[in-house]
Amino acid sequence: MAEKLETLKLYSGDYKTNLNRYHRGRKAWEPVNPKLVLSFMPGNVVEYKVKAGDKVKKGDTLLLFRAMKMNNIIKAHADATIKALGAEPGANIPKNALLIEFE
Repeated sequence: MAEKLETLKLYSGDYKTNLNRYHRGRKAWEPVNPKLVLSFMPGNVVEYKVKAGDKVKKGDTLLLFRAMKMNNIIKAHADATIKALGAEPGANIPKNALLIEFE
């Protein structure tokens, strides 16, 4: 009896394979949403350099993010308008938490 192959979606394409129980239960892959800036690891926002409604250009500093005792400067990846700020400065933030949303 042949096993049923399942589709595994990767950046490079779709592949047919056998998946174990661990991989069947994983969250499905989603492409990156360019309108969201998410935390790349747990940490906290030290300071926002922008506010809702501000227009930013590619390379402008958006915020200072502190993680693992290091301050990280988060910059805009494209020209955009800030729609919302997602976290309060100083609050503990988990990985993949919303920091900034663009319009």
